[in-house]
Amino acid sequence: MHPSVHAKTSPDKPAIFMGSTGAVVTYRQLDAQSNQAAQLFRSLGLRTGDVIALCMDNCPEFLASAWGAQRSGLYYTCISTRLTPGEVSYILKDSGAKLFLTTGNLATLAQAAASQCEGLSCFVAGGTIPGFQSWNDALEPMPAVPVPDETSGADMLYSSGTTGRPKGIRPPLERGLPIDGDN
Repeated sequence: MHPSVHAKTSPDKPAIFMGSTGAVVTYRQLDAQSNQAAQLFRSLGLRTGDVIALCMDNCPEFLASAWGAQRSGLYYTCISTRLTPGEVSYILKDSGAKLFLTTGNLATLAQAAASQCEGLSCFVAGGTIPGFQSWNDALEPMPAVPVPDETSGADMLYSSGTTGRPKGIRPPLERGLPIDGDN
């Protein structure tokens, strides 16, 4: 269930609790951050059916970006942080990702993978990586309201495949499906 549903009924209830730091993000905050992510995706020219790729440690930005993609009609591909740069770049290319979001401590992996891809908008949350834009700085000016064409996106998972290369599984998007569960 999308956090916007909980933001309406229990806005101040914790949606995320980071055990390592004690940081708490409420449903209201997560809803606002996912709206900002959706607005950022639109401002970058991403449209329904486009793909973003996430190769991140556990952090609140992961959930906000995934939910932002979900409410933008985008596919989001989660990439394991344990892969090699070649494996990550393969998934970036194969998925057709237009945006790549990572975390600062994955700089070596992220830079090496992204350098093998053309036309990829690269962002980093929680740190800096040369050639990558700051995710938090990019989100900050974005309005925390839904995009006008809000519609459900989907995850694009990778299977092990039968040819030795992972295969992206892109389920059909259900255009016009509301994200708030009112269907």
